[in-house]
Amino acid sequence: MSERKVEIRKYMVVDKETGEVVADDAMFIGKKAFVDRGFRKVFVGFLKDIVLDKEIAGKAIRLLLWIIENLKGNDLEVYMYWKDICDELDITQGTYYSWLNTLLEKKIIEKTKKPNIYRLVPFTAVNGQMEKAIERSYQDEKKEG
Repeated sequence: MSERKVEIRKYMVVDKETGEVVADDAMFIGKKAFVDRGFRKVFVGFLKDIVLDKEIAGKAIRLLLWIIENLKGNDLEVYMYWKDICDELDITQGTYYSWLNTLLEKKIIEKTKKPNIYRLVPFTAVNGQMEKAIERSYQDEKKEG
């Protein structure tokens, strides 16, 4: 398959963490190499907002995609060391901090108390089934209330 050729296939998508079938009729459109990287759910409203935001689209979106790709399990926190990210994305330290500040100002990510750990705000992107996360959260609230 050529580097530029797009492939269309149907897949059953399974969450590696839980073994849960997330979608039994998912359609993948793109290069096969992307399938091997796993999947993330990105909410359409959020996606639309970032694509229409000129400060993010075409610039900080590359860092945001790196963050989403590097989420582990259902955790929204990600370790971000500027040098590693600059090397991987082939950008300068200045560009990294410019994009980082844009994502912070837009409240897409937030700093944590841990060094070099940032948190993606909820309802941006998740791994696994959102319905189950909401169901557990709702049940926890009912128990407390």
